[in-house]
Amino acid sequence: MIADSDDDRVVPLRGPAPEPVSDEERARRLKVEVDRLARMSAAEWLYYVELPGYAEKYGVDKATLRAMVEAAAKEIEKKRREDAGELRRREARDEKRRDTAVREADRKADRAADRAERRAREQERAQERRDREATKAAEKKEKEKQKAFTAIVKLPTVEHEERLRTLARQLGENIDALREEFAELRGEEEERIRRGEVSPWDEPVNTRALLNDLEKQFGRYIIIHDCMVAPIVPLWICFAWCHDIAAFSPILVFEGADAECAKTASSKVVAMLTPRSFIIVEPTGPAYYRFVDRVHPTLVMDDADQLLPRRPDLAHIINASWTRGIPIPRTDARTGEVHLYDPFTPKVLNGINLLAHLRPATRTRCITINMLPKLAHETVANHRHADRDETFVILRRKLLRWSIDNMPTLDQAKPAMPEGFFSRREENYHLLFAIADLAGGDWPKKARAAAIKLVREHNEPSLGKRLLAIFYALFISHGRLLTSAQLEQLVPPEDDAFACYGKFGRPINKFEIAALLKPYGIAPDNIHPRGGKTTDRGYKAEWFTTAFRHYLGKELPGGRSVARKPKR
Repeated sequence: MIADSDDDRVVPLRGPAPEPVSDEERARRLKVEVDRLARMSAAEWLYYVELPGYAEKYGVDKATLRAMVEAAAKEIEKKRREDAGELRRREARDEKRRDTAVREADRKADRAADRAERRAREQERAQERRDREATKAAEKKEKEKQKAFTAIVKLPTVEHEERLRTLARQLGENIDALREEFAELRGEEEERIRRGEVSPWDEPVNTRALLNDLEKQFGRYIIIHDCMVAPIVPLWICFAWCHDIAAFSPILVFEGADAECAKTASSKVVAMLTPRSFIIVEPTGPAYYRFVDRVHPTLVMDDADQLLPRRPDLAHIINASWTRGIPIPRTDARTGEVHLYDPFTPKVLNGINLLAHLRPATRTRCITINMLPKLAHETVANHRHADRDETFVILRRKLLRWSIDNMPTLDQAKPAMPEGFFSRREENYHLLFAIADLAGGDWPKKARAAAIKLVREHNEPSLGKRLLAIFYALFISHGRLLTSAQLEQLVPPEDDAFACYGKFGRPINKFEIAALLKPYGIAPDNIHPRGGKTTDRGYKAEWFTTAFRHYLGKELPGGRSVARKPKR
């Protein structure tokens, strides 16, 4: 509509007439409007209902529209209340579900906690089982180890290292740790203390000064009346400290014609100056080689003149142990395993007239000092107090340092030998001469002079060699043909051993002479000592050429054969 400016009247706009509205559309519009009004507050929808023409616009009157809106509002309110109730119920259900879920979660958590606790307990029990099993395995392993150690310690020392390596592989252990445990089992530290081992001297040691000190210290307690042979003792003491490089081990012997000659005292003083020394009496053969193999001591055997004749097995072991590398095989009765025991060690023997009780082969392996009783005016320190003499400890420390510094040099040494020193004599004195040469001064001369005298005095040849020497002299004095009958008359006066021969104590006869010569490849045969048709059994000088050369180191001078009849 447009207001007219002249008379202020409202004039409706002219236009096309509205299209008629169908009943369905009018009903739909009414429903929509009723729904819209019903969602308003009561004051608002009443305002619209009461507007003039508002209800009529939808084809109803005010009362009808009001009733419809009220009904719709009530319906909406009812639905709202229902929705609110449903919401509360839903919320309650949700809350219940949440509570249920929480309770279920709690139950699950509790169950999970229970399961975790059970697993923890099971794991703990399993760990305890594993610990028990590990402990049992460790205990079993330890028992096996100790059992193996006990078996190994009984074996020869040379087999220990290989057995320990095998045991380490079997047990899966470190070989160094196994060695330490084995050493603890053997109690080597206590053994070293008991054996009197010492730490090396702090400074290098002069060989000549050391030998002089040893000679002086030995002389404080012991008198060797033969001054020429006395230097052998300090040289042999040094030899004992470098025994590891020795190929042969000469036996130091103190012997006397009777008791109270300081034989045992001399051995004790030597023992106090040598490494790992033990003075033993009455050892058996098996005890001897097992002990030597384990400890490798300087072994001092007291009263050997009484012991060795009663124990030929022990005497044989001592004889064989002169040479390095000659083991003693023994079979373990339980396992059948063969073990090799090493008897090579420095040895000191003492006894009355000891050499007479030793086999000839053993006598040649000995360096023998003849002891005499001291005279009334001769005084020495009382050896009962030698254990408290600190000089022995000082000298052992110096000897240890000296051996460490000088063994490589001595191992390469080639000392000059006196005339006639070859074979066994050379081997006996090789290292002693090397030590004397290392000392210098007058020691090389003293050592060789002592050795020459000792060899002449104590290396008594065997009966066979003595008979060869007699034959050598007889061939020179009686010609190059000797009959067996002659020899029965000529041989006995030349040597007391043949004048009182055999167990019956009568002169040697021609058959016994033949028996002694047989090992040298010499036997009596037919000879013609007087020419013509006369034939006797006897010996020709040329049959002895090889034996004289190799066993006596001599050659017969040339000349014609002469046979002389014995004087009547």
